[in-house]
Amino acid sequence: MADSSRSYTTTLLTGLSRLPLGVVRWLGRQVGGNAARLDRRTKEAILVNLSICFPYYTEQQKRAILRKRLELIGQTAAEMSHFWTKDSATLLSRCVDGPGAAEFKQALLAEEHGVLAIAPHMGNWESLNNYICSVRPMTVMYRPQKNEALDAFILKARERSGAELAPTNRRGVMQLMKTLNTGGVVGILPDQVPQKGSGEYAPFFGRPAYTMTLASQLANKTKAKAFIVAGIQTPTGFEMVAYPVDADFYSDDIKTSLTALNRGIEQLVLTHPEQYQWEYKRFKTPPEGLKNPYNEYRGKE
Repeated sequence: MADSSRSYTTTLLTGLSRLPLGVVRWLGRQVGGNAARLDRRTKEAILVNLSICFPYYTEQQKRAILRKRLELIGQTAAEMSHFWTKDSATLLSRCVDGPGAAEFKQALLAEEHGVLAIAPHMGNWESLNNYICSVRPMTVMYRPQKNEALDAFILKARERSGAELAPTNRRGVMQLMKTLNTGGVVGILPDQVPQKGSGEYAPFFGRPAYTMTLASQLANKTKAKAFIVAGIQTPTGFEMVAYPVDADFYSDDIKTSLTALNRGIEQLVLTHPEQYQWEYKRFKTPPEGLKNPYNEYRGKE
Protein backbone atom coordinates (compact mmCIF):
# COMPACT_ATOMS: atom_id res chain seq x y z
CA MET A 1 0.00 0.00 0.00
CA ALA A 2 2.81 2.41 0.97
CA ASP A 3 4.74 1.67 -2.22
CA SER A 4 1.61 2.34 -4.27
CA SER A 5 1.08 5.68 -2.52
CA ARG A 6 4.65 6.77 -3.13
CA SER A 7 4.45 5.82 -6.80
CA TYR A 8 1.16 7.68 -7.20
CA THR A 9 2.58 10.94 -5.78
CA THR A 10 5.60 11.11 -8.06
CA THR A 11 3.61 9.87 -11.06
CA LEU A 12 1.04 12.61 -10.52
CA LEU A 13 3.73 15.30 -10.28
CA THR A 14 5.43 14.03 -13.42
CA GLY A 15 2.13 13.95 -15.27
CA LEU A 16 1.24 17.50 -14.25
CA SER A 17 4.66 18.71 -15.37
CA ARG A 18 3.72 17.90 -18.98
CA LEU A 19 0.91 20.45 -18.89
CA PRO A 20 1.41 24.20 -19.39
CA LEU A 21 1.98 26.10 -16.16
CA GLY A 22 -1.25 28.06 -16.62
CA VAL A 23 -3.28 24.86 -16.84
CA VAL A 24 -1.48 23.34 -13.85
CA ARG A 25 -2.22 26.44 -11.80
CA TRP A 26 -5.90 26.41 -12.76
CA LEU A 27 -6.23 22.76 -11.82
CA GLY A 28 -4.50 23.44 -8.51
CA ARG A 29 -6.86 26.30 -7.70
CA GLN A 30 -9.90 24.13 -8.42
CA VAL A 31 -8.66 21.35 -6.17
CA GLY A 32 -7.54 23.77 -3.45
CA GLY A 33 -10.71 25.80 -3.53
CA ASN A 34 -12.97 22.76 -3.33
CA ALA A 35 -11.10 20.12 -1.35
CA ALA A 36 -9.80 22.56 1.26
CA ARG A 37 -13.33 23.73 1.99
CA LEU A 38 -13.96 20.28 3.42
CA ASP A 39 -10.86 20.52 5.63
CA ARG A 40 -12.22 22.22 8.75
CA ARG A 41 -8.86 22.33 10.54
CA THR A 42 -7.19 24.20 7.68
CA LYS A 43 -10.00 26.74 7.49
CA GLU A 44 -10.00 27.18 11.26
CA ALA A 45 -6.23 27.78 11.37
CA ILE A 46 -6.45 30.39 8.61
CA LEU A 47 -9.31 32.24 10.28
CA VAL A 48 -7.62 32.19 13.70
CA ASN A 49 -4.42 33.61 12.24
CA LEU A 50 -6.26 36.29 10.29
CA SER A 51 -8.25 37.27 13.39
CA ILE A 52 -5.04 37.60 15.42
CA CYS A 53 -3.00 39.42 12.79
CA PHE A 54 -5.76 41.58 11.29
CA PRO A 55 -8.19 42.32 14.14
CA TYR A 56 -9.39 45.39 12.25
CA TYR A 57 -10.52 43.35 9.22
CA THR A 58 -14.23 42.76 8.79
CA GLU A 59 -15.55 39.20 8.68
CA GLN A 60 -16.14 39.70 4.96
CA GLN A 61 -12.51 40.72 4.39
CA LYS A 62 -11.20 37.69 6.30
CA ARG A 63 -13.49 35.34 4.37
CA ALA A 64 -12.29 36.82 1.08
CA ILE A 65 -8.65 36.12 2.01
CA LEU A 66 -9.66 32.64 3.21
CA ARG A 67 -11.18 31.81 -0.21
CA LYS A 68 -8.12 33.07 -2.09
CA ARG A 69 -5.76 31.30 0.30
CA LEU A 70 -7.49 27.93 -0.15
CA GLU A 71 -7.16 28.25 -3.92
CA LEU A 72 -3.49 29.23 -3.64
CA ILE A 73 -2.70 26.24 -1.42
CA GLY A 74 -3.75 24.04 -4.34
CA GLN A 75 -2.02 26.21 -6.93
CA THR A 76 1.27 26.24 -5.01
CA ALA A 77 1.24 22.46 -4.60
CA ALA A 78 0.53 21.98 -8.31
CA GLU A 79 3.34 24.37 -9.27
CA MET A 80 5.84 22.06 -7.58
CA SER A 81 5.37 19.67 -10.51
CA HIS A 82 7.20 22.20 -12.67
CA PHE A 83 9.82 23.27 -10.13
CA TRP A 84 10.82 19.68 -9.44
CA THR A 85 11.03 18.54 -13.08
CA LYS A 86 11.80 21.43 -15.45
CA ASP A 87 15.26 22.63 -16.48
CA SER A 88 16.69 25.84 -15.06
CA ALA A 89 16.25 27.94 -18.21
CA THR A 90 12.54 27.08 -18.44
CA LEU A 91 11.96 27.96 -14.80
CA LEU A 92 13.91 31.21 -15.01
CA SER A 93 11.86 32.30 -18.01
CA ARG A 94 8.88 32.52 -15.64
CA CYS A 95 10.69 34.77 -13.15
CA VAL A 96 10.98 38.54 -13.31
CA ASP A 97 12.97 40.83 -11.02
CA GLY A 98 10.82 42.81 -8.62
CA PRO A 99 11.61 45.35 -5.88
CA GLY A 100 15.09 44.89 -4.42
CA ALA A 101 16.11 42.08 -6.77
CA ALA A 102 18.93 44.09 -8.37
CA GLU A 103 20.50 44.92 -5.00
CA PHE A 104 20.11 41.30 -3.91
CA LYS A 105 21.85 40.01 -7.04
CA GLN A 106 24.63 42.52 -6.57
CA ALA A 107 25.20 41.19 -3.05
CA LEU A 108 25.19 37.60 -4.35
CA LEU A 109 27.82 38.43 -6.95
CA ALA A 110 30.07 40.46 -4.64
CA GLU A 111 31.48 37.35 -2.89
CA GLU A 112 33.14 39.59 -0.31
CA HIS A 113 30.79 38.47 2.45
CA GLY A 114 28.20 35.80 3.02
CA VAL A 115 24.59 36.39 2.04
CA LEU A 116 21.67 35.17 4.12
CA ALA A 117 18.43 34.75 2.12
CA ILE A 118 15.57 34.74 4.64
CA ALA A 119 12.54 33.29 2.88
CA PRO A 120 9.19 33.23 4.73
CA HIS A 121 6.46 30.88 3.50
CA MET A 122 5.15 33.45 1.07
CA GLY A 123 4.14 32.98 -2.56
CA ASN A 124 6.04 29.97 -3.88
CA TRP A 125 9.25 29.67 -1.86
CA GLU A 126 10.46 26.84 -4.11
CA SER A 127 10.88 29.39 -6.92
CA LEU A 128 13.71 31.03 -4.98
CA ASN A 129 15.90 27.93 -5.05
CA ASN A 130 16.39 27.92 -8.81
CA TYR A 131 16.50 31.74 -9.04
CA ILE A 132 19.25 32.17 -6.44
CA CYS A 133 21.26 29.17 -7.61
CA SER A 134 21.31 30.61 -11.14
CA VAL A 135 23.51 33.36 -9.68
CA ARG A 136 25.41 31.54 -6.90
CA PRO A 137 25.13 28.09 -5.31
CA MET A 138 23.09 28.14 -2.10
CA THR A 139 23.14 25.95 0.99
CA VAL A 140 19.81 25.15 2.63
CA MET A 141 18.66 22.88 5.43
CA TYR A 142 16.54 19.94 4.39
CA ARG A 143 14.41 17.60 6.49
CA PRO A 144 13.82 14.26 4.68
CA GLN A 145 10.23 13.47 3.66
CA LYS A 146 8.53 10.42 5.18
CA ASN A 147 7.57 9.40 1.65
CA GLU A 148 10.86 7.91 0.40
CA ALA A 149 10.06 8.16 -3.31
CA LEU A 150 8.93 11.76 -2.98
CA ASP A 151 12.01 12.53 -0.89
CA ALA A 152 14.30 11.23 -3.63
CA PHE A 153 12.28 13.15 -6.23
CA ILE A 154 12.71 16.46 -4.36
CA LEU A 155 16.36 15.88 -3.52
CA LYS A 156 17.22 15.24 -7.15
CA ALA A 157 15.44 18.43 -8.23
CA ARG A 158 17.10 20.65 -5.65
CA GLU A 159 20.55 19.27 -6.25
CA ARG A 160 20.04 19.67 -10.01
CA SER A 161 19.43 23.39 -9.46
CA GLY A 162 22.77 23.71 -7.68
CA ALA A 163 21.60 23.73 -4.06
CA GLU A 164 23.71 22.10 -1.37
CA LEU A 165 21.58 20.43 1.29
CA ALA A 166 22.46 20.46 4.98
CA PRO A 167 20.85 18.21 7.61
CA THR A 168 18.56 19.78 10.21
CA ASN A 169 20.91 19.17 13.13
CA ARG A 170 24.04 20.65 14.71
CA ARG A 171 26.22 19.36 11.88
CA GLY A 172 23.95 21.17 9.42
CA VAL A 173 24.19 24.42 11.38
CA MET A 174 27.98 24.20 11.28
CA GLN A 175 27.76 23.66 7.53
CA LEU A 176 25.69 26.85 7.17
CA MET A 177 28.17 28.75 9.32
CA LYS A 178 31.10 27.58 7.20
CA THR A 179 29.29 28.55 4.00
CA LEU A 180 28.68 32.10 5.23
CA ASN A 181 32.18 32.50 6.66
CA THR A 182 33.63 31.66 3.24
CA GLY A 183 31.43 34.18 1.44
CA GLY A 184 28.72 31.75 0.34
CA VAL A 185 24.92 31.92 0.29
CA VAL A 186 22.55 30.34 2.79
CA GLY A 187 18.77 30.11 2.60
CA ILE A 188 16.63 30.03 5.76
CA LEU A 189 12.88 29.56 6.27
CA PRO A 190 12.33 31.73 9.37
CA ASP A 191 8.65 31.47 10.20
CA GLN A 192 8.04 28.00 11.59
CA VAL A 193 7.89 27.21 15.29
CA PRO A 194 11.33 25.88 16.30
CA GLN A 195 12.08 23.09 18.71
CA LYS A 196 12.15 23.95 22.40
CA GLY A 197 15.39 25.74 23.22
CA SER A 198 15.94 26.95 19.66
CA GLY A 199 13.79 30.06 19.85
CA GLU A 200 12.67 33.12 21.79
CA TYR A 201 9.39 34.98 21.91
CA ALA A 202 9.04 38.05 19.69
CA PRO A 203 5.96 39.92 18.49
CA PHE A 204 4.43 38.89 15.19
CA PHE A 205 1.53 41.13 14.21
CA GLY A 206 1.29 42.15 17.86
CA ARG A 207 1.15 38.68 19.44
CA PRO A 208 4.13 36.82 20.97
CA ALA A 209 5.33 34.09 18.62
CA TYR A 210 8.03 31.55 19.42
CA THR A 211 10.62 32.52 16.79
CA MET A 212 13.73 30.66 15.68
CA THR A 213 17.02 32.29 16.63
CA LEU A 214 19.10 30.57 13.93
CA ALA A 215 18.96 33.32 11.30
CA SER A 216 19.90 36.01 13.84
CA GLN A 217 22.75 33.93 15.24
CA LEU A 218 24.14 33.15 11.79
CA ALA A 219 24.15 36.81 10.79
CA ASN A 220 25.64 37.90 14.08
CA LYS A 221 28.46 35.35 14.05
CA THR A 222 29.38 35.56 10.35
CA LYS A 223 28.57 39.22 9.55
CA ALA A 224 26.59 38.02 6.55
CA LYS A 225 24.36 40.47 4.71
CA ALA A 226 20.72 39.46 5.13
CA PHE A 227 17.69 39.94 2.88
CA ILE A 228 14.05 38.95 3.27
CA VAL A 229 13.14 37.34 -0.05
CA ALA A 230 10.08 35.85 -1.74
CA GLY A 231 8.83 34.52 -5.07
CA ILE A 232 5.48 36.29 -5.42
CA GLN A 233 2.95 34.53 -7.63
CA THR A 234 1.81 36.66 -10.59
CA PRO A 235 -0.67 35.84 -13.38
CA THR A 236 2.16 34.68 -15.68
CA GLY A 237 4.87 33.51 -13.31
CA PHE A 238 6.79 34.79 -10.33
CA GLU A 239 8.12 38.15 -9.23
CA MET A 240 11.29 37.87 -7.19
CA VAL A 241 11.46 40.44 -4.40
CA ALA A 242 14.21 41.10 -1.87
CA TYR A 243 14.32 43.58 0.99
CA PRO A 244 17.39 44.28 3.14
CA VAL A 245 16.59 43.48 6.76
CA ASP A 246 16.04 46.24 9.29
CA ALA A 247 19.33 47.33 10.90
CA ASP A 248 18.05 46.08 14.28
CA PHE A 249 18.22 42.53 12.93
CA TYR A 250 22.02 42.70 13.36
CA SER A 251 21.70 43.64 17.05
CA ASP A 252 23.59 41.62 19.66
CA ASP A 253 20.37 41.56 21.68
CA ILE A 254 18.43 38.54 20.44
CA LYS A 255 14.98 39.94 21.25
CA THR A 256 15.75 43.14 19.34
CA SER A 257 16.98 41.06 16.40
CA LEU A 258 13.96 38.75 16.36
CA THR A 259 11.54 41.66 16.65
CA ALA A 260 13.17 43.24 13.58
CA LEU A 261 13.03 39.90 11.75
CA ASN A 262 9.31 39.44 12.37
CA ARG A 263 8.66 43.07 11.50
CA GLY A 264 10.32 42.52 8.13
CA ILE A 265 8.18 39.43 7.51
CA GLU A 266 5.06 41.43 8.41
CA GLN A 267 5.93 44.11 5.86
CA LEU A 268 6.34 41.47 3.16
CA VAL A 269 3.08 39.73 4.10
CA LEU A 270 1.13 42.97 3.87
CA THR A 271 2.03 43.32 0.18
CA HIS A 272 0.06 40.15 -0.75
CA PRO A 273 -1.66 38.79 2.38
CA GLU A 274 -3.45 35.99 0.51
CA GLN A 275 -0.07 34.50 -0.48
CA TYR A 276 1.14 33.91 3.07
CA GLN A 277 0.92 30.45 4.66
CA TRP A 278 -1.88 31.29 7.12
CA GLU A 279 -2.78 27.60 7.38
CA TYR A 280 0.33 27.06 9.52
CA LYS A 281 -0.30 27.32 13.27
CA ARG A 282 2.29 30.00 13.95
CA PHE A 283 1.05 30.71 17.51
CA LYS A 284 0.68 27.09 18.65
CA THR A 285 3.39 27.46 21.33
CA PRO A 286 2.19 30.43 23.37
CA PRO A 287 4.16 31.92 26.27
CA GLU A 288 3.04 31.29 29.83
CA GLY A 289 -0.19 33.10 30.53
CA LEU A 290 -1.60 32.84 26.99
CA LYS A 291 -3.81 30.03 25.73
CA ASN A 292 -3.39 28.16 22.47
CA PRO A 293 -5.70 30.16 20.17
CA TYR A 294 -6.39 27.20 17.90
CA ASN A 295 -7.78 25.15 20.78
CA GLU A 296 -10.05 28.04 21.79
CA TYR A 297 -11.49 28.33 18.27
CA ARG A 298 -12.07 24.62 17.68
CA GLY A 299 -15.63 23.79 16.81
CA LYS A 300 -16.81 27.36 16.21
CA GLU A 301 -16.67 27.05 12.43
